[in-house]
Amino acid sequence: MGCCLTLLLLIFILVVSTISYTKTIDYNIRGTIEPGWEFIYDLFQDNFVEHRDIGASVAVYHQGELVVGLSGGWFDQSQTKPYDENTLQLVFSTTKGVVAAAVALAVQRGLLNYSALVTDYWPEYGQNGKENTTVSDILSHRAGLPDITVPLEEYLNWTAIIHTLEQKSPSWAPGSAHSYHSLTYGWLAGELIRRVDSKKRSLGQFVQDEISTLSNLEFYIGLPSTEEYRVSPHEFSQLSQYLNDESLNTVFDYFNDARLHQAEVPGGNGISNAWSIARLYSLLIGDVDNGKYKRILNEDILKLATKLNTPDGELDLLLQTQSSFGMGFMLFDKTYPELGPGSFGHLGAGGSVGLAAPLYNFSFAYVMNRMVGTVLDANKRFEPMLTKIVDILNK
Repeated sequence: MGCCLTLLLLIFILVVSTISYTKTIDYNIRGTIEPGWEFIYDLFQDNFVEHRDIGASVAVYHQGELVVGLSGGWFDQSQTKPYDENTLQLVFSTTKGVVAAAVALAVQRGLLNYSALVTDYWPEYGQNGKENTTVSDILSHRAGLPDITVPLEEYLNWTAIIHTLEQKSPSWAPGSAHSYHSLTYGWLAGELIRRVDSKKRSLGQFVQDEISTLSNLEFYIGLPSTEEYRVSPHEFSQLSQYLNDESLNTVFDYFNDARLHQAEVPGGNGISNAWSIARLYSLLIGDVDNGKYKRILNEDILKLATKLNTPDGELDLLLQTQSSFGMGFMLFDKTYPELGPGSFGHLGAGGSVGLAAPLYNFSFAYVMNRMVGTVLDANKRFEPMLTKIVDILNK
């Protein structure tokens, strides 16, 4: 009898210890969450429980007000410093949506026209078969310059890159097909901004002055060196099975280099946080903070910027996958039909995203420091959140 009691006591102690341990796990999840939006907290926490993320942030604006602004996990693999509201993150191609917003703002001000020839603003571009390229061709990945082969160090030299692009021949007749311009998109669009801006500012400075500062948010294309300490390094172990070529590992590691952070590579080196990205997209579709900050784009320009410019059914020429682009924005009508017509934004490599769903008047952003190798794995982080948001707003 005594043995049985001892055994029961040991089992009880083990169970209580296990329960206590489970309850004391702290994923450092902190921030703002309004009543009725607690489900985002639970889904966000799942990403840490399931080891999808080391550190991340998520934000939602609804009807122009911040309803979710959470950060959690760890700043880096050492797990000694929390990933918090002060943390910044490189967001890869999520940057392209901000570039698209900057170009749309230039169009709204009459500085650019989507239908105009690039040479109207940038005469040197009209060489070697690129003479008839339009601004919209550049914005919707139809320019025929999907990639560029230069040393990594040249990515940091804007003038050298632009000269190379001016001299390069297109891989297809501009405007006749589309294929994702992973890095060249940013340089091409950025040079258009620089050419038409009366102050001749770089794209990064234009974004800082005309969007970030005026909208009370942080988005850097060209990070001030004083802010480098805030940038959480990306972790690439999840990509190892996809990177058999050592040179590819070198390219990815380059994105943790402070020199790259401080340069302007607007196709993919924007640095921000989820709160700022969601705020930007909210400002693209309406006012925020009870009308204190006015929308960035008027309704007519937003319609132009988010009008489909890759014909329905046209596959990416090189990747042979389905993709839909407006003037720099990804269009999500088919990718995320639950968001309703007119949803737009941009995904970033490894799992970041920023988007707006005008039908439901909400915007959403997710950023993180653990890169994953497939779209399916990346989307597991945030797709359940989007689905639940729509479900709740439909009730």
